[in-house]
Amino acid sequence: MIVTGELPAGSQWSESVLGERIGIGRTPTRDALQKLAFQRLVHIAPRQGIFISEIDYQGQLHIIQCRREIERLIIPQATLCATEQERAEMSKLIAEFENLKARKDMRKYMRVHFDLTRVLGQASRNSYAAEFYAMLQTLARRFLYFHQDRYPSLAKICDMHIDQLDAIISGSSEAALVAGAARNDYAEERARNILMDLIATSAVTVSINNRKN
Repeated sequence: MIVTGELPAGSQWSESVLGERIGIGRTPTRDALQKLAFQRLVHIAPRQGIFISEIDYQGQLHIIQCRREIERLIIPQATLCATEQERAEMSKLIAEFENLKARKDMRKYMRVHFDLTRVLGQASRNSYAAEFYAMLQTLARRFLYFHQDRYPSLAKICDMHIDQLDAIISGSSEAALVAGAARNDYAEERARNILMDLIATSAVTVSINNRKN
């Protein structure tokens, strides 16, 4: 709900209202919020409530930078350590990405991407790295969802995921890293373009306001 904007950035909530909205009790709601706070998706203010975090546009480039580095650990390990069952799950994800190439469905992409992050983290056999990787991926998904109009088709990004998964399944760490680098390059380019557009728009707004004053 945070990633898709159903809970708007900057909005204020209480534990009880959120728990009622998603249909779970107070304790699991509080546990979930603590995890979301760690992931920087909410800010918990004592005696004030829960605030949904704004999107950190400058931080998005740092997220991609960190993701590059942690994938250099996770991807080779996943390539080496993935079980047959995990490789079979990766094959199913490839089929899901192929479907998304033909029909853009951003909510479906979010779910498939979540499963991708989970299986790669699990296959890496490093729970510490997997937890940090999941946090980075959640923030990246949110940024992508809020700017999905920039992606008339998901074909290119899905192809890059497919290339990486194919390499992992076949046991080629080098090819998997190359595919991951290409995907991060693509994400960084898009993020920089969005930031430049925002800066340009902000400059125009300031100029107009100055003229009015």
